[in-house]
Amino acid sequence: MTRRWPSLLIGLGIPALALFAGIPAVAGSTVTVLGFPLVFFWIFCCFPLTTLCLWISWRFFDRQVTEDRPEEPG
Repeated sequence: MTRRWPSLLIGLGIPALALFAGIPAVAGSTVTVLGFPLVFFWIFCCFPLTTLCLWISWRFFDRQVTEDRPEEPG
C-alpha cells in the first residue's frame, strides 16, 4: 500500500499534535466548559477531530487505492 505524506500528516499528525501539544497547553487552566475542566473538554473535542482527519485523509488521498483493488471472491 502506498501512502502519501499529506495523508499521514492529516490523518495522524494533526490529531497527535492536538493531543501532545494541546493537553500541556490547557492543563494548568482552571476554566470549565459545560461543567468539565478545559483539559477534559479538549480531549473530548479531539475525538471528532481525529475522525474528521481520518475521513479527510481517506477521501482525498487513499480512496483511489481502495477503489482500484479488485473485489475478493467470497
